[in-house]
Amino acid sequence: MSHVAIAAALALEDVSAGERLAAFSLASYANREHRAWPGTAVAAVRAGLSRSQYLAARDSLEKRDLVAIEESGGGRGNSPVIALAFAQTGPWLEGQINAPLFEAVLARSRSKGSAKLLLGALAALADDELAVADRTTEEIRSATGMADSTYRRARAALLASGQLVLETAGGGRAKTNQWVLRDPRGADPLTARTRVAPSTTARPLIATTKPPAGVAASADTVAEESAEPGTGPELSGVYGGVSELNPAQSRTVSPQTPSQTPPETPPPNVRAGREPQNLRTCPPSPPDGGSRASLVTIVEDYVTDRGRRRQRTVSVDLATVRAEFAEPKPEDLADWQQVRSELQHSVSESVFELWLEPVELVAADSAGCLLLACPSDTRSWVAERFGHLLERAGRSVSRQLKVATDREVQLLAALAGAATFEPAASPRVPEPDPSCTEASGRAPGRPNDRAAWPSSPVPSPQQTRGVAR
Repeated sequence: MSHVAIAAALALEDVSAGERLAAFSLASYANREHRAWPGTAVAAVRAGLSRSQYLAARDSLEKRDLVAIEESGGGRGNSPVIALAFAQTGPWLEGQINAPLFEAVLARSRSKGSAKLLLGALAALADDELAVADRTTEEIRSATGMADSTYRRARAALLASGQLVLETAGGGRAKTNQWVLRDPRGADPLTARTRVAPSTTARPLIATTKPPAGVAASADTVAEESAEPGTGPELSGVYGGVSELNPAQSRTVSPQTPSQTPPETPPPNVRAGREPQNLRTCPPSPPDGGSRASLVTIVEDYVTDRGRRRQRTVSVDLATVRAEFAEPKPEDLADWQQVRSELQHSVSESVFELWLEPVELVAADSAGCLLLACPSDTRSWVAERFGHLLERAGRSVSRQLKVATDREVQLLAALAGAATFEPAASPRVPEPDPSCTEASGRAPGRPNDRAAWPSSPVPSPQQTRGVAR
């Protein structure tokens, strides 16, 4: 648990009740690096919201740059990884935070809506004796973001349920109420809703049927019907003979009545085998007269005719890449140092060390734009969150800055590895793959094995500082 994240969640401004509850839930799971990876179902239960309400509140927090989803976490057992940006930038509520009681209230209280929001805020402000004293009504309302009428309704609901007790009533100037919370750690924790098995007395979903009129029953069926109850074999729920004819049933399901007319057109969404636009099935051949050493292979994204995002492997000429990117000159490095100084004065020290310190200048394109490299796990976050800050810092030196994309990082890595690449004296030409030759129409003499083509691993941005000329 992170006390800092809880204090930042209590100090959020201009957020709805659902967004604050989602922030409370994420803060109760956060670690010291202000990252949380709870499952969507359990996070929604702890926030007292439905799954759809929790996802809508989380998306709203993400649009306002208060949280960032670093990993979506699709599939069974993979939880999303969420970075709590509001815990890093602040502001934070001053005072001591009772993190264990805050986590226990969210995990075990069955209150909903504003009542749970008020109970969670009071739990965070309580001392070790579960008492909230020396806190005015305005301070409690500020920690919950409630209006006065909403606060009074939530307080009445908690008092009626016994989860909150007014021990000492204030009244008068400089006299505050003293509230005492009931310790929820003795109750059972909340769990996400799961599918419950039907009871033994419930009506079965599959019922037994009798043969239709005019159809003779088999000898086994007659023996089963004439046997005494409890002496025959147990029925599985499906009759062993012929069932009644369903009027809506197709006539092509029986082997006695085969299909009379085949389908005229294939289904509209059928996939015709391997995707023809994906070049990973057969690597492209080098141009006639060209050298394999002058080509590099990268993986790029593309959009199909149906609007689907896919990846494919393409070959790029190194001469084209050298014409597009150049090694940073001394004046480029001097401008980048001024930009870094501007960034250090624009953000806090912790934010700079966490997000902007790893950013490095790796190349300059043909238009004079400075190309920056970031770690792969923070590249998109830096480009989206600090893009306007980089643009403003670049204007101070009359330069344009750009965070390198995945494709540009691969090209720069290929340039860095091309200086040390030496083709073999007698490269082995593997036997052509008949299926690949037929699909691509390539001459049989050209190699089809991916291993026969030169390729270099894509290093990290730290390894692409120098670009080979």
